[in-house]
Amino acid sequence: MRVLLVSSRFPLPPWRGNQLRTVQWLDALGDCDRVLACPVGAGEELPPELGVELVGIPGGRVSAAAGAAAAFAARRPMQEGIYDTRAARHRLRELIDTLRPDVVVAQMVRCGWAAEIAAEAPCSPALIFDAIDCMSLHFDRAAPDAPLALRPLYRMEARRCRQREGELVRRSRATAAVSRRDLEALGAGSRGRVVTVACGAEVDEVDGGVREPVVLLSGNLGYAPTVRAAVRFAREVWPAVRRAVPAARWVLAGARPAAAVRRLAGTPGVELHGDVADLAPYLKRAAVAVAPMASGSGVPIKILEALAAGVPVVADPWSAAGLHDPTAVVVVGDSAAWATALERLLSDPGAAREQASRGLRAWRADYHPEVVRRQIRDVVCNAVESGSEPAEG
Repeated sequence: MRVLLVSSRFPLPPWRGNQLRTVQWLDALGDCDRVLACPVGAGEELPPELGVELVGIPGGRVSAAAGAAAAFAARRPMQEGIYDTRAARHRLRELIDTLRPDVVVAQMVRCGWAAEIAAEAPCSPALIFDAIDCMSLHFDRAAPDAPLALRPLYRMEARRCRQREGELVRRSRATAAVSRRDLEALGAGSRGRVVTVACGAEVDEVDGGVREPVVLLSGNLGYAPTVRAAVRFAREVWPAVRRAVPAARWVLAGARPAAAVRRLAGTPGVELHGDVADLAPYLKRAAVAVAPMASGSGVPIKILEALAAGVPVVADPWSAAGLHDPTAVVVVGDSAAWATALERLLSDPGAAREQASRGLRAWRADYHPEVVRRQIRDVVCNAVESGSEPAEG
């Protein structure tokens, strides 16, 4: 089987959720002929042992700006317009004509233009829209926290993404997203041929012994929902935690820390470790991990990594809502509840071990790499076997 995956980012290193998603699709389909089409920067290449052919999609800042402007004028998502250029379309048409893939996977609404080309191709490949998460939901949640002057733009982008996502669901043989919440937000609930494909996490499991009084916030520290949540946590929660547990330390470890996150390093009891190559040592130290994001979409990878490592997690209701089993984490709302939950898990090793065990069981059931591989293979095989008609002919 020949599979062409079209993504908006080069996948390595897999610091962002969509990069990790690309890696997991390529891994799951390892017995297929795989081609990855995405923007490729200078010096970026895939390791030969992956056995994946890499094809660069033309791009750049000038073309991205022009594409975004054209999308704005055409009332389409600017998220898509950044990548939707004449040169990119021409390159992908050539690639599909040459490769004649059995399956084309278009990732996110950003690659909606690629889905159009695949749907029109004479070779009639099975088209899969891997939304990953729901971009319209992301912008809906981000709008209230955006600068006042940008809020109308965020709401407009949410509306346009919602319309475009609906079109892609109807056009595609199958639609995948990381959670049922995202599928419902995509408008996919009543259209059939939709499936939850989790974004897994794989780290070394660690023992459940006594840990340091470390609160860990990990992941992409430049991601806007994480940045906003970290600043709010520092202001509203961390002082109360330090008063209750004076030895507690808050460790921020991950990729691309934003300026607002770097400034938190001057807060008493706070450590910042940017662009870390391996989170395992930080997960091993942590007594508890936090996911305080009240916006964004999908399932935060930081939660899944902590569950996989046997670290108990405290999360905002919004961050936890995409999980198959929300009881895998401690869900709290207001600042006082946050402080209480963290004090308990930092001070009571038995409670921490019990919550960690619950989370580890949920990870093994729903997010283990083997579970994700099986889900990916199933959606591809079913799409190929289902015939030539899209979800709503």
